[in-house]
Amino acid sequence: MNFLNLKYFIVTAGEMNFTKAAKRLFISQQSLSNHIAKLEDYFGVQLFDRNTPLTLTDAGESLLKSARKILNVKQEAELELQDIRDFRSAVLTIGVPNTRGSVILPPLLMKFGRDFPQVQIRLVEGTSNEITDALYKGDVDFTIGFELDAPDKIRTEVLHEEHTLIVVPNNILDEYFSEEEQGGLLEKKLLPIQVFARCPFIKMKHSNWIGEIFESSCREGQMTPIVALETVNIMTMVSMCRAGYGVIICPSVFVEENSTVLGGEGKENIHTFILDFPNAHKMIAINYLKNKYQTKAAREFIEMTKKMLARPFEGLSKMEI
Repeated sequence: MNFLNLKYFIVTAGEMNFTKAAKRLFISQQSLSNHIAKLEDYFGVQLFDRNTPLTLTDAGESLLKSARKILNVKQEAELELQDIRDFRSAVLTIGVPNTRGSVILPPLLMKFGRDFPQVQIRLVEGTSNEITDALYKGDVDFTIGFELDAPDKIRTEVLHEEHTLIVVPNNILDEYFSEEEQGGLLEKKLLPIQVFARCPFIKMKHSNWIGEIFESSCREGQMTPIVALETVNIMTMVSMCRAGYGVIICPSVFVEENSTVLGGEGKENIHTFILDFPNAHKMIAINYLKNKYQTKAAREFIEMTKKMLARPFEGLSKMEI
């Protein structure tokens, strides 16, 4: 008995026809019959009832289940051994949303590159929907972005909760709020957007998720915003806010201490508040196909991503900004 015998048996059981199975396997019917006969001789049982129509015997049904498991284990072993052999020149393809990659990936890729210099990284950037489609098609190994809700197809490992913030330049606070009003505002962490109704805003277009949250929160607060600037580029939006042009809402990742956008020294010119609005806060996760074999390179990257980007869930009341 060998693996080829089992493979031919599985195909024949699927077709329930020796002629069709032989044609599918590109061998003669006589050769196929010989392979099945070898299995029957090896186990000492009859696998097929050869009356018309062809059917499996009880022994055949039992072997079919075991044969599939055996070949699956063989395939996994081959992949693992190939993985060990090819790790010296592995390639990883990562899907990330536009602009988010420029904020979260540099320290992660720098460390991974130092630890595994033989692994080549390819980035696929696009909207959240575009990179999710790429994941389903197998064009990327995994995505780093919003948590995906497809437990039958996708394995999701949550890294942290990302809040949507209201970012207010200091000059806007000074111009539109008295010292007493500012004192009251700065004591709070969670605010609805209508608190800043009289201030100029910089907004993303509605087609962007942040743009949708902005418009929805304005409707909820029965507020008609004063839009000083509209853009399709989130980096333009946050840069103009940093310059003092207007108030924005944006993901908290752009304001964290290690962010080169509004974090670090950039935070000296702004004040931030958590947007008080349902569905404005998302779980960020690394997502990958559930039934796809993960190479050693992929497994190492996933573990490093979890170590570097994962943070305990603290909830809105405990978040420090």
